[in-house]
Amino acid sequence: MTRRSAAQDGLVGKLILAWLVLAALLVVLALDVGSIMLARYRTADLAQDVSFAAAEAFADTDDVETARVVALGELRRAGTDARLKRIEVNGGEVTVVLVDRAGTLLLGRLPFADDLAKVTVTDSAVPSGG
Repeated sequence: MTRRSAAQDGLVGKLILAWLVLAALLVVLALDVGSIMLARYRTADLAQDVSFAAAEAFADTDDVETARVVALGELRRAGTDARLKRIEVNGGEVTVVLVDRAGTLLLGRLPFADDLAKVTVTDSAVPSGG
Protein backbone atom coordinates (compact mmCIF):
# COMPACT_ATOMS: atom_id res chain seq x y z
CA MET A 1 0.00 0.00 0.00
CA THR A 2 2.80 2.40 0.81
CA ARG A 3 4.47 1.65 -2.50
CA ARG A 4 1.29 2.43 -4.44
CA SER A 5 0.77 5.66 -2.49
CA ALA A 6 4.28 6.84 -3.39
CA ALA A 7 3.60 6.17 -7.06
CA GLN A 8 0.37 8.13 -6.89
CA ASP A 9 2.15 11.00 -5.12
CA GLY A 10 4.64 11.12 -7.98
CA LEU A 11 1.82 11.23 -10.50
CA VAL A 12 0.05 14.03 -8.63
CA GLY A 13 3.29 16.00 -8.51
CA LYS A 14 3.77 15.58 -12.26
CA LEU A 15 0.20 16.69 -12.94
CA ILE A 16 0.64 19.77 -10.76
CA LEU A 17 3.88 20.61 -12.56
CA ALA A 18 2.24 20.15 -15.96
CA TRP A 19 -0.64 22.48 -14.97
CA LEU A 20 1.82 25.10 -13.68
CA VAL A 21 3.81 24.99 -16.92
CA LEU A 22 0.59 25.30 -18.93
CA ALA A 23 -0.56 28.24 -16.79
CA ALA A 24 2.81 29.98 -17.23
CA LEU A 25 2.63 29.46 -21.00
CA LEU A 26 -0.86 30.96 -21.11
CA VAL A 27 0.31 33.99 -19.12
CA VAL A 28 3.24 34.54 -21.50
CA LEU A 29 0.93 34.21 -24.52
CA ALA A 30 -1.51 36.70 -22.98
CA LEU A 31 1.34 39.17 -22.44
CA ASP A 32 2.49 38.70 -26.04
CA VAL A 33 -1.01 39.29 -27.41
CA GLY A 34 -1.31 42.43 -25.28
CA SER A 35 2.05 43.64 -26.54
CA ILE A 36 1.02 43.06 -30.17
CA MET A 37 -2.26 44.91 -29.66
CA LEU A 38 -0.47 47.84 -28.01
CA ALA A 39 2.09 47.98 -30.83
CA ARG A 40 -0.72 47.97 -33.40
CA TYR A 41 -2.51 50.82 -31.59
CA ARG A 42 0.67 52.92 -31.27
CA THR A 43 1.65 52.31 -34.90
CA ALA A 44 -1.84 53.19 -36.13
CA ASP A 45 -1.72 56.45 -34.15
CA LEU A 46 1.72 57.22 -35.53
CA ALA A 47 0.58 56.40 -39.08
CA GLN A 48 -2.19 58.99 -38.73
CA ASP A 49 0.30 61.65 -37.67
CA VAL A 50 2.78 60.73 -40.40
CA SER A 51 0.19 60.62 -43.18
CA PHE A 52 -1.30 63.96 -42.17
CA ALA A 53 2.12 65.65 -41.99
CA ALA A 54 3.07 64.18 -45.37
CA ALA A 55 -0.25 65.31 -46.88
CA GLU A 56 0.30 68.85 -45.60
CA ALA A 57 3.83 68.86 -47.06
CA PHE A 58 2.60 67.54 -50.39
CA ALA A 59 -0.17 70.17 -50.50
CA ASP A 60 2.40 72.91 -49.92
CA THR A 61 5.02 71.69 -52.42
CA ASP A 62 3.38 69.23 -54.86
CA ASP A 63 6.53 67.12 -54.41
CA VAL A 64 6.32 63.46 -53.36
CA GLU A 65 9.95 63.42 -52.24
CA THR A 66 9.30 66.33 -49.87
CA ALA A 67 6.32 64.46 -48.45
CA ARG A 68 8.57 61.39 -47.95
CA VAL A 69 11.20 63.48 -46.14
CA VAL A 70 8.54 64.99 -43.87
CA ALA A 71 7.14 61.50 -43.15
CA LEU A 72 10.59 60.23 -42.23
CA GLY A 73 11.12 63.30 -40.05
CA GLU A 74 7.88 62.56 -38.20
CA LEU A 75 9.04 59.00 -37.59
CA ARG A 76 12.41 60.20 -36.31
CA ARG A 77 10.72 62.80 -34.08
CA ALA A 78 8.45 60.13 -32.61
CA GLY A 79 11.51 58.12 -31.56
CA THR A 80 10.04 54.82 -32.70
CA ASP A 81 11.47 51.77 -34.42
CA ALA A 82 8.67 51.83 -36.99
CA ARG A 83 9.79 51.98 -40.60
CA LEU A 84 8.17 53.73 -43.54
CA LYS A 85 7.52 50.91 -45.98
CA ARG A 86 5.71 52.89 -48.63
CA ILE A 87 4.24 56.31 -49.35
CA GLU A 88 1.79 56.91 -52.18
CA VAL A 89 0.12 60.06 -53.41
CA ASN A 90 -3.20 59.85 -55.24
CA GLY A 91 -4.54 63.29 -56.04
CA GLY A 92 -4.17 65.16 -52.77
CA GLU A 93 -4.49 62.04 -50.61
CA VAL A 94 -1.30 60.65 -49.11
CA THR A 95 -1.19 57.02 -48.02
CA VAL A 96 1.61 55.72 -45.80
CA VAL A 97 2.40 52.16 -44.80
CA LEU A 98 4.34 51.71 -41.56
CA VAL A 99 5.91 48.49 -40.31
CA ASP A 100 6.88 47.85 -36.70
CA ARG A 101 7.74 44.86 -34.56
CA ALA A 102 6.01 44.22 -31.25
CA GLY A 103 8.24 43.35 -28.33
CA THR A 104 7.13 39.84 -27.45
CA LEU A 105 8.45 37.30 -24.99
CA LEU A 106 7.70 34.18 -27.01
CA LEU A 107 5.84 34.70 -30.30
CA GLY A 108 8.56 36.77 -31.97
CA ARG A 109 11.14 34.09 -31.23
CA LEU A 110 9.30 31.16 -32.76
CA PRO A 111 9.96 30.82 -36.51
CA PHE A 112 6.40 29.74 -37.35
CA ALA A 113 4.87 32.59 -35.28
CA ASP A 114 7.35 35.33 -36.17
CA ASP A 115 4.87 37.08 -38.51
CA LEU A 116 2.44 37.56 -35.62
CA ALA A 117 4.84 40.03 -33.99
CA LYS A 118 5.14 42.09 -37.18
CA VAL A 119 2.71 45.01 -37.26
CA THR A 120 1.83 46.64 -40.59
CA VAL A 121 -0.48 49.67 -40.61
CA THR A 122 -1.81 51.72 -43.53
CA ASP A 123 -3.30 55.20 -43.15
CA SER A 124 -4.40 57.88 -45.59
CA ALA A 125 -4.87 61.59 -45.08
CA VAL A 126 -5.72 64.71 -47.01
CA PRO A 127 -4.47 68.16 -46.03
CA SER A 128 -6.70 70.17 -43.71
CA GLY A 129 -7.44 72.70 -46.45
CA GLY A 130 -9.02 70.14 -48.76
